[in-house]
Amino acid sequence: MRHTSKTKLQRGQAWRGHYRFRLFMAGKGPNSQQALGNLRRLCQEFLPGRYTIETVDVVKDFDAAVKDNILVTPALILVQPLPRVTILGNLSNRQKVLLALGLTEASS
Repeated sequence: MRHTSKTKLQRGQAWRGHYRFRLFMAGKGPNSQQALGNLRRLCQEFLPGRYTIETVDVVKDFDAAVKDNILVTPALILVQPLPRVTILGNLSNRQKVLLALGLTEASS
């Protein structure tokens, strides 16, 4: 009998559970705001009702960035499901972001 972990996925498998994202931003900077907007749009389209976005302002909470090894903002961490994925930048390259997060048209 094959056992599949609920938190660890093989590449190409779609996670049907809840997604948790942590977005590191630098204040209200334009790239950070663009990253947040892009992430919200992707989540609304591909993960309606199945996502949580936590934002961390590194200007106010630098220790959180250090803890997660974030040196550049904006930076997105996919916390759940595993494997953990980190994406740098404003998330404007939709296809690359979807690929990195394991999201496809079929998983929406």
